[in-house]
Formats: sequence, structure tokens, C-alpha cells
Amino acid sequence: MKLISIIKINIYFIAVLSFFALFEYKIIADQEIKIIADELFINEKDNFIKATGNATATSERGQKIRSDELVYYNITNEIISTGNVIVNDELGNTYFASKILSNGETDSIQGSSVSVRLNDGSRAVGSTLKKNNDITVINDAEYTPCIEERYLIKNCPGWKLKSKKIYQNHNTKTIHYDHAKIELFNIPVFYLPYFSHPDPSVKKRSGLLMPTIETDSQLGDIFSIPIFYNIQNNKDLTFTPTVQSKSNNFYSFNYRHLNSLGNFNINTSIDDNDDKSGTSNHFFLDSKLFNPFGSLDMYIQSSNNDTYMRKNRINKLTVLNSGLKFNRQTENTFLSINSNAYKHLTIQNGEQWEYVYPKIIYNIDNINNLYGGNVSLNNEAMIKKDLNDNSSSILSSQLNWRKKIIHNKSGLIFDNESNLRVVSINIDYKNQSDEENIRFFPQWSSKVNYPLIKFSEKTSYTISPIIMPIIAPYNNYTGQQTISNSNLFSNNRASSISEWESGPRVNYGLEFFMSQKAKVDISLALGQSYKINKNKDDVTEELSDYFLSSGLYLKNNFLNTSFVIDRKDIDIKSINLNSYTQINKFKLNVDYDYTSGKYSSPEEQIAIGGEYKLASDFKLKFTGSKNLDTNKNIGYQYGLLYENDCLGIDLNYYRDLTSDRDISESDGYSFTIVLKPFGSTNNYGKVKTFGPQIK
Repeated sequence: MKLISIIKINIYFIAVLSFFALFEYKIIADQEIKIIADELFINEKDNFIKATGNATATSERGQKIRSDELVYYNITNEIISTGNVIVNDELGNTYFASKILSNGETDSIQGSSVSVRLNDGSRAVGSTLKKNNDITVINDAEYTPCIEERYLIKNCPGWKLKSKKIYQNHNTKTIHYDHAKIELFNIPVFYLPYFSHPDPSVKKRSGLLMPTIETDSQLGDIFSIPIFYNIQNNKDLTFTPTVQSKSNNFYSFNYRHLNSLGNFNINTSIDDNDDKSGTSNHFFLDSKLFNPFGSLDMYIQSSNNDTYMRKNRINKLTVLNSGLKFNRQTENTFLSINSNAYKHLTIQNGEQWEYVYPKIIYNIDNINNLYGGNVSLNNEAMIKKDLNDNSSSILSSQLNWRKKIIHNKSGLIFDNESNLRVVSINIDYKNQSDEENIRFFPQWSSKVNYPLIKFSEKTSYTISPIIMPIIAPYNNYTGQQTISNSNLFSNNRASSISEWESGPRVNYGLEFFMSQKAKVDISLALGQSYKINKNKDDVTEELSDYFLSSGLYLKNNFLNTSFVIDRKDIDIKSINLNSYTQINKFKLNVDYDYTSGKYSSPEEQIAIGGEYKLASDFKLKFTGSKNLDTNKNIGYQYGLLYENDCLGIDLNYYRDLTSDRDISESDGYSFTIVLKPFGSTNNYGKVKTFGPQIK
């Protein structure tokens, strides 16, 4: 039988003289406690209540004590709980103990043989515990952020802190340790006489982050340790000194600032070179500002040494891009204005810079509903200077009409489009004559699609014959045209705004798609382009090569391939392959590119990324790339990763076979340990990676 009592503290006590009977009594006070138990005994003489059997005491604040036995003393306002005691406080923390003494409001707790699960899932154990509103103290304590139940704190396979005494200050939101030892897999690895870190409620706190240890054949032994400074909740600074035994030390700074107007990020570094060449440095700025008129992006990428960043593995960039960009979009309009400066770091003797100042795009959509179709106007203007110091200005305006028609009876789909593009070009060749002309590109096209669909209980099939006639005059301004999956049924395959694919032609092909519910998807596409009444000045073939693409999707596995096949001798001119497979504990990503060299320089390259799960938390990793045409490796990396919810250990060996001036072929090791909550377990080290990355 459930016996219920409602108690109001510190005014007066009224009891019903009954034993093992349902009763209710009240004490008028600011705080109310409800006691529920299987059996309840009231001692009026000594002013205490004894509850046994699933005893629970709950305060108005929501704090709760559960135990096998509970005794409430009215005079002292204390509760003694024994046997499988569980306490839930107002912060969401849970305490487990064999015995606990608390006040009636449960904001003061003393216990023995205790364990604590904090509100983020991390845990602590100790011989005794004492808690009030401000401080929690645990003696002979162990703490771990491992949250999975399989990681028992006494044999946590991740890491833990052992300390004679742990203090948690709830006001400063800090956890302090006296005589702390850090243990990995129960093996002591570090001792600190005093140590502290933010409690789980703190998202950012100033302090040291986890170091990285590496060795490199060119740079020597490398040690870096980030120092994080939390300026305010919306801004912070990370300073990272890096010591290298065979090269100059360098110092990195990363400043982040976020507010209602936008975000601001600075990443910079400088080395300590003291010779005549001076120090090397880099400076990156990335910012985005929002205002009622649109967004403004400002980005700066600069370095006073072409090889500095790649040599010290700060990043792998070979082209630096600095610029300013403004975007504004409304329901029917889009405006973009940007200027850019590009620096090519791999060019040694010659002009490194090219500029775009500016590039303006202004598009208007849904101008008018003309004959049931949508009318749009696309404008683009650009002034640029290339690496050969040639200056050019291009102004392009394109009027477009588009209408899609679906014939209800036959099922034919007509995607009709008419375009008129006018381009004005002015090129100032260095030490040569200028070129100035106006080009007109009119065109009409209709993509006719006839989808044939069949459904079965679990599978659907779609076969779509497609024909796309295009009417356009011949001109001398046809640019490079490469047929691909993305442009097979495009009305323009030219590569720049100053050019347009000329002449009347027909694109045609066949698309097939099969979908088996929750199992497999298969896609195929085959196509070709045919030029009608080919002009003698047109350098392209009357019949294009064949294009074939395929896709296979099976749960977590996929294979995408595309081929360009020579129509004359049916030889393969190019292959592009991308695949991902997962079989039990094994994952593999493969990228393969091949060009035959019939009409361009031959090239064949493969990149591989893979991992194998050795155990629940261990993975073997591999990435690599190779130029198969020259039979030379570009680089590769092997690694062993241990990762659970509280610990990351990443060990890698890499070899980089690229070189540039003071960058030579190199190999090395990296070793990174990340301990939550002192760092993220999703980003390890600074080592080079080669090939697709497994995610």
C-alpha cells in the first residue's frame, strides 16, 4: 500500500495517529517536500518520519532522492537515505551512493561510496562526497568524460583523471584537482600537483589545448601546443607556437569574431628566421557582413614566401585569392559584384599575378510571361588582366525565353528555349595590336523527352529517348567543347562567356533508370551530337564522340563512371571513375582519371582512400595517389586511429613526393592525442593526405 505525506517545513507539525495506514500531514513553509514509500512510520515523540520500500522524497524545485530507506528529521530538517541511494539535483546531475545525508531542500548533500553522472554524461567516483549550492567536493576521486556504459570508470578504455580531492565550483563553473594523475587505459602517463578545467556547462574556456608531436625528414622533430583565449562568448583567439628542430620555428594566430552583423576570421603566422632573407609569414582574412542591401564578403590570402605555407604544412594552396564580393538577391533579381587578385605560387620566373576588376553579374527572372514562357535577362561584365599582362574587357547580355510543355496524350515533354546573346570584347595585347569586336549569338533549342515508365511491386523502370535539335548560325567564335555527363544535353558547351557553340546541330541519346525499393539504383546514359551542314571553318567534327555514363547505388556503396569513346575506332579516349564501397568493417574510396592522349597530353592518375575497422574503436587508414602515366607516386599516408567518445589517438606515417624550390621530397610521422573536453576528436594533426578521404 502506498503511503503519501506532504510536508511543509519549519512552522508546525500535524500528524495522524496511525501506523501502516494512509495518512496526510502538513507543515506550512516556503518549501514543500513530498514523500512516497511502500511503508511509512511516523514518530511523533522524536519528530521523525521513516519511509521504507522504494522511498522517494521530492522537493518543489524538482530535486529528488530515491533509496531503500529514508528518514526525515523535522527538527533539523535533514534526510538520511540508505541503500541504493539516487539523488537528482536541479542541474541535471545524478548521484549514486550507499548512504547520503541531505537537508530537506536537497541543496546540501553528504555521502559515502559515491558515483556521479554529470549532466553531459561524464562521470566521477569517490569515497566521500560533500555538496552545497556553491561547492561539490569528492575525496579519493576518479573522473572520466567517457559516457558509454560499456566504459566502466574503474576500467575505462579511454582516459581518466585520478585525484586525492576534486572541487567543483558551481559559481565559477570550474573543476579543480589536487595531486592529479592522467591515465590512459589505466596506465599513468602524467602527474600534476594541481589541475583545473571548465565544468560540462562551459562551452568555451581559456587554457591549453592538446599538443601535437611529429617528426619529418625535412623539418625534423615538431612540437606544437595551442593556447586558447576566450575573449568573450562571441570572440576568441588561439595562439599556437610550433618548434621544429631542422627548420625555423613559427607562431600561428587564429582570431574569430561573430556578431549580429556577420563573422570575422583572421588566420596568420610568422616564423623566427633571423638571416638576411627576413621572416616568412602568411595572413588570411575571411569575413562576411550582412546588411539590408545584401551581403559583403572580404577575403585576403597573402604570403611573402611562395613555399612557406606548403613547406611548414600550414596548407597546400598553390594559388592565393584575395578579393571583395557583394551579393544581393530579391525574388526576381540577382546582383553580384566582385574583384579578385590571384597569385600563382608555383610560377618562379614570370608574372605571378592575374586580376579581375571587377566582375558584375545582374540577372532578372520572370520579366514577362511571353506566350506562356518565362523571360529572363542575364547580364555580365568583366575586366581582367592575365598572367601574360594582356588586358581585356567583356560585356555580355543574354535575353532568354523558356517554356516547358507536357503533351498529355503522348507523354512527350518539350523543353523549349530561345536565346539571344550580345557580347562586346576589347582585348589589349601586350606589345601587340588591340582587338575589338561585337559578337551576336542567336539560338533556339527544344529538348524532347519521351519517358517510358514501368512499375512492378518492388521495382520501377524508366527509359527516356531524348532528342534535342538546336538552330544557330555558324560563327568563328566557337570555344573549347568537351562532351560530358553535365553538358550532353546543353545548348552551349563553350567554356567562356565570349564564346558560343555555333552551327545547327542535334544532340540525342538515351537515359535508363532502375530503382529497386531500398536495395539498388542503376542509371545509364548514352549520347552523341551531330552537326548539320558543317561549316568549313568549324574545327569540330561533324559527329562527336560517344558519351557513356553509368551509376550503381547499393545501400552504402556506389560506382559512377563516364566514358568518352572515339566514334571512328571505338577506342576509349577518357575515363572518369568514382566509387565507394563498404563491406562489413572495410571501406574503400577510389578515384580514377584517364585521358588517352590522342588529342591532348596523355594522363592517367588514381587516388585511393580506405580504412579497416580492427576493433570497436580501432581503425587502420590509408590514402595515396599515383600518376600511372609516369608510374610515379604523388604521395601516400598510413595511419592507425583509436577513437571513442572521450579519447582520440592518431598515429600516421606519410610520404610526400612533390618538390618545389626549398620543398623536397619528405616523409615523417605524426602523433596526436585529443582528450575531451580539451579538444575535438574529429580533427587530428597537420599531416598531408593523399587521395579521397573516408568519412
